[in-house]
Amino acid sequence: MNWMLIVLLPYMIFFLTIRIMLQQEGKKARVGEKKPGPQKKPLSVVIPLKNEEANIQNLIHDLVTQTLNQEHYEVIFVDDASSDSTLEIIRASGELFHGFKILSSPAHGKKKALAHGINYAKGEFIVSTDGDCRVKKEWLEEIYSFTGTHHTDMLIGPVDIINTGNLLNRFIQLEFLGLQAITEVFAKKGRPVMCNGANLCFRNPGSGKYIEMVNETVTSGDDIFLMESYRKYGKIIRWFDSPSILVMTHGPASINTFLKQRIRWTSKSPFYTQRSLILLALLVFLTNLFIGAVFFLSFFIPAMWIIFLSLLIMKSIPDLLILTSMAKKRNKTGLLNLFIPAQLIYPFYVVTTGMAGVARGLFSSRQGK
Repeated sequence: MNWMLIVLLPYMIFFLTIRIMLQQEGKKARVGEKKPGPQKKPLSVVIPLKNEEANIQNLIHDLVTQTLNQEHYEVIFVDDASSDSTLEIIRASGELFHGFKILSSPAHGKKKALAHGINYAKGEFIVSTDGDCRVKKEWLEEIYSFTGTHHTDMLIGPVDIINTGNLLNRFIQLEFLGLQAITEVFAKKGRPVMCNGANLCFRNPGSGKYIEMVNETVTSGDDIFLMESYRKYGKIIRWFDSPSILVMTHGPASINTFLKQRIRWTSKSPFYTQRSLILLALLVFLTNLFIGAVFFLSFFIPAMWIIFLSLLIMKSIPDLLILTSMAKKRNKTGLLNLFIPAQLIYPFYVVTTGMAGVARGLFSSRQGK
C-alpha cells in the first residue's frame, strides 16, 4: 500500500515550487516597462452594493480621505436592489464630493451592476472593490501612478481578511493566506490563475464588452472570468504589491455563510476555460479526495491509518511552508497555531464544497440561470 504515497508527489512538487517562487519573488524589486507621462483621465472606482448598511460609511470615509487629488478619481456606487438603508446612508453622508455618483442597477446581479457603473465611467481604468472593504489612504494614488507609468491592462492587488478575533474568522484568514500566495506567484509571472474583485484595476473595456468578458450566463465569478478574457486577448496583467494598496475585506460571519460563499466560488469552476486554472483546481480537489477516501477506508482496514497519517504529513509540509511565508508577510504568524486542526478539517471541507459547488453550477446552467 506504500504506492499510495506516490499519489501525493504532484501536489508536493507543485506547492513546494510555489514556496520557492514566493521566496525568490520576495527578493526582487518591482519592475515594469515604462511609458511616458501619466494618463490624464481620472480613475473610475466602481463599487456594486447590496445591503451594506453596516459597512458603507467606513468605505466612504476611506475614499474621501485618499491622498490622490480628487480631480484624478471618481467614485460610482451602483446599488443592486438593496433592501436595507445602504442608499440612504450614502445620500446622507456629508463627506461626498462632486466626483461621487450614485446609481441604481437596472438589472439584478453584481455583473450587471458593474457593467452599469462602467457605462457611466469616464476613466481609462476601472478600479473595483466591494462595499464591505477598507482601503488605505494611498490606495488610489499608488494605482494611478503605476497605471500612468507602466504598460498594463490589468492590475491584481493584494486582499486580506479583517480580523474579528473569533475562531471561524481565524480559520478563514489562514485559508485565505494560501489563496493569496497562489494568486501572487502566478500573477507576478504574468500568467494569473486567480484574482479578487475587491482589489482589481483594469483598462475600461466599455459596458457592453465587459458583460461579454465576464460570462453573464454564470451568476458569479466576475473577477475570474474577466481575468481569463484579458489573458485570452493577450493583454498585459501585472501583480501590484505594496502595503499601501492592501485591501481589507470582511470574511463570512458564520459557518453557514462561509460554506455558501465557498460553494458559490466553486460553482463557476465548470465554466473555466483557462487550462492552468482547471489543472490547479483538479490537483487540489483530487488530492484532498484521495486523502479523505483513505481516511474512511482506515475504519475498515486498520493498517491504512499509517497511510492516512503519512499522506496528511506529506500534504502538510508544502502547505505549512507556504502559509508561514505569507503569515510573516502579513504579520499574522499567530494564525499558524490553527494549522494542525485546519489540516485535519480541510480535505473534507474541500471535497464537500467542491462537489456541491460543481453540482450547483451545472444545475444552474441547465436551468438557464
